[in-house]
Amino acid sequence: MTIVSILLLALLLVLVVAPLILLFRTSLAPPGELPFDTDIYTLENYRNALTNDRLPKLIFNTLKYAGGTVIIGVSVAFGIAWLVERTDLPFKATIRTMMFSWMAVPPIVMAFGWILLGNPGNGIFNVLLRWMFDLKGAVISVYSLQAMIFITGLAIVPTAFTMIAGLMRNMDPQLESAGSVHGAGGFSVFRTVTLPLLVPGLLSVGILLFMAMVQAFDLPLVIGLTAKVPVLSTQIFLLANSDISRPDYSLTATFGTFFLLLAAILVLVYFRTVRLSERFRVVSGKAFRPTKRALGSWRLPATCLVALYFLIMMLPFLVLVWTSFLPFYSVPSIEALGRLTFDNYADVFGQSFIIRALVNTIILVLMSATIVMVLSVMIAWISVRSKGRLGKALEVISFMPIAIPPVVLAIAILLIYLRTPLYGTIWIIVLAHVTAYIAFGTRTMNAALIQIHSELENASFVCGAGWFTMLRRIVFPLLLPHILNGWLWVAGHSARDITFPLFLITTSNVVAASQLYILWGTPEIPTASALAVILVGGLLSIVIPVQLFASRLESGRHRKSHAAVTKLAPAE
Repeated sequence: MTIVSILLLALLLVLVVAPLILLFRTSLAPPGELPFDTDIYTLENYRNALTNDRLPKLIFNTLKYAGGTVIIGVSVAFGIAWLVERTDLPFKATIRTMMFSWMAVPPIVMAFGWILLGNPGNGIFNVLLRWMFDLKGAVISVYSLQAMIFITGLAIVPTAFTMIAGLMRNMDPQLESAGSVHGAGGFSVFRTVTLPLLVPGLLSVGILLFMAMVQAFDLPLVIGLTAKVPVLSTQIFLLANSDISRPDYSLTATFGTFFLLLAAILVLVYFRTVRLSERFRVVSGKAFRPTKRALGSWRLPATCLVALYFLIMMLPFLVLVWTSFLPFYSVPSIEALGRLTFDNYADVFGQSFIIRALVNTIILVLMSATIVMVLSVMIAWISVRSKGRLGKALEVISFMPIAIPPVVLAIAILLIYLRTPLYGTIWIIVLAHVTAYIAFGTRTMNAALIQIHSELENASFVCGAGWFTMLRRIVFPLLLPHILNGWLWVAGHSARDITFPLFLITTSNVVAASQLYILWGTPEIPTASALAVILVGGLLSIVIPVQLFASRLESGRHRKSHAAVTKLAPAE
């Protein structure tokens, strides 16, 4: 096991630590120089960055965008999660499935759909409002910071819902019942009992999402650049992909270092908040009995509000579906129905460069998700079961990528592999995704392994099984539902990610997300819409069946555990 631990530690050092070291070294190189070409160290890039007139605006836009997005996303998710977990709202299983499945929809697809809906000139909303109220000009515009905040806020609701629903599900309702017994009304109980108990957990969810939104790249790229609302992530992209001069990697690395420092501060705040929330655990063993509040006459309005959210979320995708069947974009009308055609889908499957992008996407998704979960199981098992320094080092280094903004990690990987055979191939993007998502994989497997007693593994060793045999025959079957869920998460995020594909793009490693961005900018909007529909359909066809299978496995395990406890109960 020691040899395996050393090999894993060496691999993590190469994947995670080495790019960051090179990033910092590049920030100390002379302006415009690569670290391979000079042995000079200078702080000139830091002086240039700190005296840049745009820096205060970049930081302000980034924080305002992240903060506004989190407020909207957490507020909507909290309302839906409370209805699903604490009331008798109908269609709960459907809502949970749709929330989980919607996380597989790429943000860039949603951004393109919202552009078609809210474009100032011929966006569907503007055309409809001008027709209904006899207005002139642009009634609404998608190209503003406020629109970016609103769109992204709605987009993160599924992620926020998944985390907040767990908090709601595990909160003991007896405390609320005690408040009601003492004469407090429903709102008073919610304000004085429910909300204070949930605040620490909600705060940790909010900080985690704030970290993610500070690092967001998709919508700020697609909408923010046109709206002239730059943020830190798009500024780094522009510096690394200049169309009028040689990319300034040294200044890019400097901005990346600042971005990394901001992310590290947010991570420290997050962990402190999580430690605080541990004091508010209220699940109390056998006395814990979740109850559902009857909505009464509010049942129908609540159901309609939840349905309204899903309708709003589906509108951008529906307009892309509509556009994918047209020879050119036009608003829905009776006249446009006569122009419907499958030519755009034929173009997608008839052009070799799009086929190559789809093949690259399949390779990227399968390899990234599989490698991440294989490494995660091994790293998590060693870090949980081993009490030595190697296990602790593996745990710490594997968690480091969570504090690294994707744009910063993309630049670091670009710099370290720029002059290697990996550059320009699909495998550099696979490597980037493995590096970025290993933190999630190890966290997921750590939590699952803690629930498995080591006696099962020790018994296999006593019977003569080796380390890999024990993992394959004992640990893997028990972890299978968690592995499948982790694999789904990595696969979905790998397919929808546009950060690494755009930073590392060449003519030979284009994937579906980057090809979609290229088609949209050409512009070939109907073909791009068809590719977006194919990408979303492919993702959902993988995510939904595997997620249902994993849920069935987990339910089966819970039923077996419950049956075992029931058999033992009389003997107690």
